[in-house]
Amino acid sequence: MGLFETSQMAVSSHLNLEFFRDIFQSVEPDILIDTYEEEPGSGRGDNYTATLYRIHLNGQRRLIDNKTQRWEKSLICKRLPENIHLREAYKSDKLFRNEVEFYMTIMPELLQFQVTKTTEVFKAIPECYYARSDLLIMEDLRVRGFQMPDRKQGLTLNETQLVLQKVAHFHALSLSYKFEKPAQFENFRKLTTEGLFCKDNETWYKNYYDKLLESAIEMVSDVLAENSKYLKALKGFAESSTFFSNMVDMVNEDTNLTALCHGDCWANNFLYRYELDADGQKQLMEVCLVDFQLIRYGSIALDVTNLLFCCTSKTMRDQHLEELIQLYTDEIYRWLKILCNNIPEYCNRREKFQELFRQELKAFGRFALGLSLDIIPISTCSSEDAPDMFENKRCEGLESKIGAPELNFPPNELCRQKMSEILIDLVDNGML
Repeated sequence: MGLFETSQMAVSSHLNLEFFRDIFQSVEPDILIDTYEEEPGSGRGDNYTATLYRIHLNGQRRLIDNKTQRWEKSLICKRLPENIHLREAYKSDKLFRNEVEFYMTIMPELLQFQVTKTTEVFKAIPECYYARSDLLIMEDLRVRGFQMPDRKQGLTLNETQLVLQKVAHFHALSLSYKFEKPAQFENFRKLTTEGLFCKDNETWYKNYYDKLLESAIEMVSDVLAENSKYLKALKGFAESSTFFSNMVDMVNEDTNLTALCHGDCWANNFLYRYELDADGQKQLMEVCLVDFQLIRYGSIALDVTNLLFCCTSKTMRDQHLEELIQLYTDEIYRWLKILCNNIPEYCNRREKFQELFRQELKAFGRFALGLSLDIIPISTCSSEDAPDMFENKRCEGLESKIGAPELNFPPNELCRQKMSEILIDLVDNGML
């Protein structure tokens, strides 16, 4: 998994040439790094809880005959925002700790567990070279041809199918470890904390979600009839006194299918690699899951409902929702059979597992609506309208008191459409 730094260093994002030389002395000892450059690693609207930079390293590789050859490497550097107000507004310190624990402890242990069961290893995450409380240094997936999908349009059918398979594999790893090593799994739970929907955040985010709910009702009212069952369902869901606590309850509910989940399954956190075939047509080859800051212990249905409803179009769901659910349950059960010596009786047959998962998907489906309140406005806004995380300035309104973020996006037709369609599908599928 790479090199991890666990010393208690002062929180600083300052990087220099010696820093990178020290990292790669262990990773590639025959390398001498001469220079490094950095540039922003994501566009506006692509990342809010951390600051991403792309690092370009150049140097030489020493060969056996004392000759050298040119060497270069591109890395992604993920830092806590330098602006203390942004860090407080987005709870970045807590989220960053989650991701560090994921790369330092959780994923290496899950992979070590997996190699005792099968030679087919989960590889759908970037390699991490270095991790500490304020900094992650990871491979630049762009070098291998990975790219972010169009967050406005959402995922294609092929992209959705592939990422569902990888999410199923990850969920199966987590569930299997829980089934086989319950005591060790309990230690995993203690390493991470819920980064968003916890009771401690309720007062903090009240104004934030009140505004998002108000905006969502206004947008949906422009599309759907005032007396429609869909709008009534949204207004019932949006009761300010119960909305956030309902989201907290869903995250904290312990079910037969609770496990460590990605926690943030939206389009920006899936990177895809394509290749051209003999006819010059793009063929989907791989997907990588990134950004594990919101990793949580909860029902695996929380991830799946986010992916199916917030990352796809209604046209796709109308035509393929059932087969996508079937694909996911088939894949996760296949992996459970590989990874578990004894699957619990309540899901030890494919049909049992599928029925149990569908029950949880129905129970937790409305979680997608809560997530859509900010995912859909963010994913449908233009880069020009998105807040600029690279501007080192105080957040408006936070000069005297640090508070929750306020994301004000101009309403647009695509946002109204997507929000309304998610609402319609959740109601029609008995999830709201």
